[in-house]
Amino acid sequence: MKMSELDRLYHLMCDEMTRAKITLSQIEKELEGYDSHSRAIVIKKIKGRPYYYMQWKEDGKLCCRYLGAVKPGAVFEEEGKIRRYQELTAEIKEQVSLIEQIDVFLRHLRSERRKKHILEDYSFEVFWKDEITSRVIVKGSRVQVTRFVEHPLKQLFAYKDMTRDQLNRIFEMRCFDRNRADIAEILMRLGLDEYNPYEIVKKTHGVSYNDYIWFRFPGERLTSQDVLVRG
Repeated sequence: MKMSELDRLYHLMCDEMTRAKITLSQIEKELEGYDSHSRAIVIKKIKGRPYYYMQWKEDGKLCCRYLGAVKPGAVFEEEGKIRRYQELTAEIKEQVSLIEQIDVFLRHLRSERRKKHILEDYSFEVFWKDEITSRVIVKGSRVQVTRFVEHPLKQLFAYKDMTRDQLNRIFEMRCFDRNRADIAEILMRLGLDEYNPYEIVKKTHGVSYNDYIWFRFPGERLTSQDVLVRG
């Protein structure tokens, strides 16, 4: 089935979200190796001589740690760690902001896709093994079913006309339970981020362990051997 520009943009943004979350995770992991307090290097004079000290606040109290006498390059490593800590915290803020922006855009795209799919006309064929049993055409709010087989074990549809809602309930019967504990993991493997029976059967072809019925959508070069889970 040809992917629309809206779907293409949606999947592109899903990929961007995945990359952004991976990057954030990598930054957070690196940041774990640093102290959680913002630190600064200060110079204090003790008996007229300058010394470096690490200074930070902890539990509302100002803390200091002696680093040594002031001389060129004496606190080079400490300065590098402070600079890297500042870079990482800034990168986290940027990445969190990016993720929030992508999330807002994705919510908008999901809403637009729902509207589009509600109105989208489409068709598909239903097979029992490699024998066609029905052809379904969805136009507007109506669903038309042409049945080629009447055998009750092979035929999925009892009526020749139905609503989109009725068809959606049939789709859901061909899907995994929406209340499964591992539902998020299953949807992620399918490349989906929500439980949508129509989108699920486009991925799974409506295959069930209980029978040999499956769906073929336009543009797919498939046989029962490609999709059925049992011989």
